[in-house]
Amino acid sequence: MSEKITNKESILTRQDISKAFFRWWLMSHLAYNYQRMQGGAFASVIGPILKRLYPNKLDEIKEGLKRHMMFFNTEPRWGAVIPGMVVAMEEQRALNPQAISDSAIIDFKSSLMGPMAGIGDTITQALFKPILLSICIGWASAGNILGAILFGAISLGFDFIVTRSTFFAGYKLGTEAVSNLFESGTFKKLNTLLSVLGLFVLGVMICKFVTADIILKFTVNGKAFAIKDLISKILPKAIPLIITISAWQAMIKGVSIAKVLIYLFVISLVGGFLGILG
Repeated sequence: MSEKITNKESILTRQDISKAFFRWWLMSHLAYNYQRMQGGAFASVIGPILKRLYPNKLDEIKEGLKRHMMFFNTEPRWGAVIPGMVVAMEEQRALNPQAISDSAIIDFKSSLMGPMAGIGDTITQALFKPILLSICIGWASAGNILGAILFGAISLGFDFIVTRSTFFAGYKLGTEAVSNLFESGTFKKLNTLLSVLGLFVLGVMICKFVTADIILKFTVNGKAFAIKDLISKILPKAIPLIITISAWQAMIKGVSIAKVLIYLFVISLVGGFLGILG
């Protein structure tokens, strides 16, 4: 149980990786909230790994936990490849602190969480689960208890097999890929690419999750104009972008997330009451 998973120089054992996998499988939605989504769960997975990598460096452990408490959200089964690869990146960082920066790890997570969520949701939520449900519901509606039992058992088995396979594949791929990238000198280019991709994913998330429009209208020479339509012609989704940047700037200046949410709630309430926002 203590052998290394790859032939590369490593600190972590198979037992360490197995424990990290079980924590992710059982607690991928631990402390799930709209501020960090799965950030708390990710930190709980990485915490024991950091302790193993930095046994006498409390500051490194603290910085690592801060790094992984940031916003993270993906489909937890197929997306398990991400924490697997991040464990490998953290290990390579411990072996060579100059090889991988904090921002490289953060950008890597941000760039992959969206694509992996799309893959996982398509395969699991849109394909596997509906087919399984259609079979098991038929049995259950006929009074056969096996319908409920089989759905639970097969779903659990599917989740376990997929999560374990992707997590370990991510670690193995990550260990080899990160080492090769650093040795070949292409990691800086990849870091830049991931930064751009991370910003792109962030922009998509703003368009998808931040919904607000100015519904105020005015009349000129008997013709009605909607401010929303005028803004959309210049810059679609401009209002969600302004709201997001404003909230981000407020938090940079030290305003707590709780206060930002309260301000947004009050502005939304007043704006809706006055017929300005919708």
